[in-house]
Amino acid sequence: MRIRSVLSFSVGTFLSRILGFLREIVFAYSLGASGYADAVVVAIRIPTMLRGMLAEGVSQNAFVPVLTRWKDRRLLWALFTIIVGAAALLVPLGILLAPTIVRVVAPGFLSDPHKYSFAVWGVRITFPALLFISVSAVAMGILNTKGRFFITGVSPVFFNLGNIALLLFARRWPILGAVAFTFGTFLQATFLMIFIKEKWEKPNFKHPALKEFIKNWLSMSLNTGFLQTATLINTVVASTLPTGSLAYLSYAFRLVHLPQGLFGVATGTVLSKSVSEDVDNARQHLWRGLLFVSSITLLVVLLYVLFGDVFVEIAFVRGKFSSTDAQSTFRTLLGYVPTIPAYALSSVFVSYLFATFRRKLANLGLALSTALNIALVFPLARLLGTSGVALAVSLSVSASVLFWSFKLFGFSKESLLSSLSLGLAFAVALWRLVG
Repeated sequence: MRIRSVLSFSVGTFLSRILGFLREIVFAYSLGASGYADAVVVAIRIPTMLRGMLAEGVSQNAFVPVLTRWKDRRLLWALFTIIVGAAALLVPLGILLAPTIVRVVAPGFLSDPHKYSFAVWGVRITFPALLFISVSAVAMGILNTKGRFFITGVSPVFFNLGNIALLLFARRWPILGAVAFTFGTFLQATFLMIFIKEKWEKPNFKHPALKEFIKNWLSMSLNTGFLQTATLINTVVASTLPTGSLAYLSYAFRLVHLPQGLFGVATGTVLSKSVSEDVDNARQHLWRGLLFVSSITLLVVLLYVLFGDVFVEIAFVRGKFSSTDAQSTFRTLLGYVPTIPAYALSSVFVSYLFATFRRKLANLGLALSTALNIALVFPLARLLGTSGVALAVSLSVSASVLFWSFKLFGFSKESLLSSLSLGLAFAVALWRLVG
């Protein structure tokens, strides 16, 4: 695995995540921790969940391993047709079932008819984004197989620019919070397609590699589905907490999302290609990835624990976002802090497992993570509020990482490194949370 490729992807991702952070600042300024903010968070929740199945997961762990081995344009167009066609079927279904979706995802909204109605309209506005997301998935997959990691890493810049442009006016027209999401996905897809110079050929739906792709995709969708089930349950629980809780979770997660993408997603994306091309040295590639993300993310953990409250104050306290909101967001952030190394390590392990076609083991780990999240989120939310919800996520993701490391290699340098990284992250985060 080439660290230079990781850094290339990370540079692009850094630019996009910085703008993503700016997007969250504008969101906080325009909507604060109001009922509108909670409703918009719910409106983009389901498309964001499906995004993992139709975009990032497909591109990194299903599309790239198959297309790296079989460079065939007719296969490529078959994959394009399948991915975009699946999204086209989901869009009208989501629009039609928007009221049911809101009732399931945010049952706490039923006590506030205005918030519920606003969230329903928001879901109807955001669901068409799935079409643009699926186009982006194919484009990213093509570019990653060609080693053009900077382009795929930087593409969310345009998603964030589209969001920011409309969120600036959401203080007056809150529904623009939902419109901004769909507009951003359109801009990202448009940017990526500029770099795709693949001539059209008749799709080959009988290509032998298609079966392998479908297996990887379905397995990755199941894989992602486990994680998203946990996210759904967390949203349900948070919707029953005081107004602003969903917003606090969203703002805190945005802060940890930055290093996750910079190092975890970047390393996993490059590792997928490296292992697919050099299976004989797969474990060596994995070790380099684990060592890299562990070293970097532990430094980030320390920074967030020591100065996270300052980061939250500087970033969000303006407009409709108060100092009290900042304190609640920081405590939520502390619960999320251990996910910085946990998600990064998880991304590396999942990419390794799918690149070596060990799908069953990947899904077992994520099933374990989901079950643990569901078991922990209710008691922890009752005990610690939004901090408890975040802590449940941290514990569950960490469990999957430890499962994979010990299942794959037993007591080894890989499992020792993973355990040490996660243990240190939890120790410093809990020290600040209870101190």
